[in-house]
Amino acid sequence: MKLKLMAGVWAMALLSASEAYASQTVLTFENLNDGDLVDGYGGISGWQAGGGLRDYSIYPSHQPDMGDRYFAVSYGGAELSFDSAPVVFEGVHYNFVGFDSNISYELYYQNQLVYSALLVPEDQPPEVYWLASGYSGLIDKIYFHGTSDGVVIDNLTYSATAPVPLPGAAWLFGGGLVGLLARGRRRRNHCSRQFAQE
Repeated sequence: MKLKLMAGVWAMALLSASEAYASQTVLTFENLNDGDLVDGYGGISGWQAGGGLRDYSIYPSHQPDMGDRYFAVSYGGAELSFDSAPVVFEGVHYNFVGFDSNISYELYYQNQLVYSALLVPEDQPPEVYWLASGYSGLIDKIYFHGTSDGVVIDNLTYSATAPVPLPGAAWLFGGGLVGLLARGRRRRNHCSRQFAQE
């Protein structure tokens, strides 16, 4: 009985370990010229309807490692969909100008709102800052709320999920466990037959 329980636990572990976080993507917008930001950039669609590229001239003291360009969310907001969903959204360099919205972004998975981050405009730093996601689950869409004066998005970072092969030792252990189960079953059958013959 213990052997069967161990085999079941091992099988569940094998199945749950089949997916893990793989490649991380950071969208910097530095390799783009005006008009080059099209759907599909960085594995995301919705750029063209959601805003456009700007330079950091209005943020002269921004961090130098952030480069010179950012994505400016339009007044109506930006709905960005991940082409290779699901993904894990890790965070973004962010800032919004104006006081007409307390909501920074909403995260969706399969058309369900799974997380929303609320910001108080008065508490926001005056410069672009790193805004961690706050949500580690899977998503397929982000909605950034726009403001009348603009929203800065840069270094949008996410991780794609991908199947990761299990190491050979895990398969060897699992195969051995299955062999032990089969051997136990044969032994029981053999003992049953001997008992029946007597």
